[in-house]
Amino acid sequence: MTETEIEDVRRPGTIRIRLAAPRPDRLTLAALALIAVSLVFKAHVLSRSYFIEDDFLFVGDAHEHGLTWDYLMRVHKGHLMPGALLLVWVVSRAAAYNWFLVSSVMLALQAAASAGMLVLLRRLFGGRTAILIPLAVYVFAPLTVPALSWWSAALNAVPLQVAIVFSLAAHVRFAQTGETRHAWRGLYWAVFGMAFSTKGVFLPFVTFAVVTAYLGADGGWVRSMMREVRTHTRIWLTYAGVLAAYAVLYLAQQGTAGDEGAGAPKADVTAGLLGWMLGKTFPTGVIGGPLNWGGLAGTGGLADPSVPLVVASWLTIAVVVALTCVHRRHAWRAWLIAAAFVVVADALPTVLARGRYTALVGTETRYVADAALIVAICLALAFLPVRGEERASRRPYPDVMPLAAALATFVVVGMSIASITSYGRTLVTGDRIHAYLDTARASLAAAPAGAQIYPRPVPDYVVLPWNGERRLTSRVLTPLAGEGLRQRMRDPEPTGTPYVIDDTGRLVPVQGIYGYLDGPEGGGCYRPREGTISFPVESLGGPEAVGWLKYTSELPVTVDVSLGSVSIRLDLPASPQEREMYFPHPGVGQGLRVTVPDGLCLRAVAFGAVVPAPS
Repeated sequence: MTETEIEDVRRPGTIRIRLAAPRPDRLTLAALALIAVSLVFKAHVLSRSYFIEDDFLFVGDAHEHGLTWDYLMRVHKGHLMPGALLLVWVVSRAAAYNWFLVSSVMLALQAAASAGMLVLLRRLFGGRTAILIPLAVYVFAPLTVPALSWWSAALNAVPLQVAIVFSLAAHVRFAQTGETRHAWRGLYWAVFGMAFSTKGVFLPFVTFAVVTAYLGADGGWVRSMMREVRTHTRIWLTYAGVLAAYAVLYLAQQGTAGDEGAGAPKADVTAGLLGWMLGKTFPTGVIGGPLNWGGLAGTGGLADPSVPLVVASWLTIAVVVALTCVHRRHAWRAWLIAAAFVVVADALPTVLARGRYTALVGTETRYVADAALIVAICLALAFLPVRGEERASRRPYPDVMPLAAALATFVVVGMSIASITSYGRTLVTGDRIHAYLDTARASLAAAPAGAQIYPRPVPDYVVLPWNGERRLTSRVLTPLAGEGLRQRMRDPEPTGTPYVIDDTGRLVPVQGIYGYLDGPEGGGCYRPREGTISFPVESLGGPEAVGWLKYTSELPVTVDVSLGSVSIRLDLPASPQEREMYFPHPGVGQGLRVTVPDGLCLRAVAFGAVVPAPS
């Protein structure tokens, strides 16, 4: 409590007011200490991580687009996430590829989620020391760490966790005070969650389930649900309206997803994926596992728990569920909420989005990161009576229960720290990518004036090939360039001396063309027919497609180069000596046709992808 002292200082018209600073109680200090320690471990993991894969796609898109509806509302790999894209745009425009800034923002959001969990627990259960147990289970949960360390995953997962705790906390306050403004705040937080992750649509259902299971009048869960709807019809109708609007918007924007959205899963892949996710990754993760990480991906290790740990995790879960159901009335409701969330909000969307690829998706903990928070909340609801709840217990817990719970928490936290630490050691690609970006940044800063930089793919360890044109240097590395150079990277012009960025990040001259190459037999010049020469070139088009001519000419000439339905005009300077000209050509089709005006000696033609010179 804040104490106020008012003192007359014996000066006419003067009163001194002393406000004593609020002092956190011991429980709050202990909770903040847990949060702080957990953030230290997470900060260490972030220090070993770096940009990879989709991170580059996001930053490249942010620098290509303004804050338009089309940019914010496009669906990225199944996710409608305007809030996440807005955050990317702001952070990337402030400092492109600044990992310290990105990790600081994500760590701050994680701190907010942890603090929100403390607020929620205190509103639900008051100042019980026992709330430190579910708080510790959440803030040290290894399931949340891989998602935090990969920016693209953190953009969805961490703000969603923030939304979950603060939306629930607002509705708890509404149930306790009856003040409608708290319910609307809960709705705003739910909308916030939907803006960052499609999984946010499940938050209203979690809120409704928790409120009716533990904060409504007794008399059966179904009756509590019906009473809640009748009593607060306006609030829940608004939630329904928000969900309906979100569904309409999501379906309307499906055309922006390309072939990256949901699809029909394969039966064998789905079975393996669910076996891993629900049978191994999730159960071992909630008790502090997996301890071991294997099958290294670019974004870090994949969960690889041992068989004894899997067995131990299921036994632990069974004991905890049975113990709480025996001693706590309505404990089964909490476990049903947790199980339904894991299956409906985590497993089902993952199967729809990834069930046609590989079962190893089930080993990625980022797909169940939010489940760690839900399980921690449900653990608290299953063990502890809510403030003001009557007849919460079926029978008292044994006297040894507090000590046993403390020891179990100590073991879980210890395993969690071991899992987090071992995961940090799997982040092995960060230094390599960091060096590549630093080299590219320096090379672009020192680029020759007027340099035309042709696009080529960044290395596979930066962005994987299946991302198509979005992995080209003209998309990924332009945020590092000034405005003029950025334009020449996106839309380079014909030139005799083009440059490319090689696989080490260095800016080097183009050595040649990989693909089609032809020259006249016996040397000399091509002999045109009716002023045109045709070559058997086949091209799929795209920014990587580049043509090359070698020629001599006493006078400047103009030639037309056609492929498919696209024709470009080249102005060739006079050159008595052999001269080369490179030019981007986006044409799609077969048959390259070059017009040959009088006075032009065309000596060689090539078409394909540029090859960097050795650095």
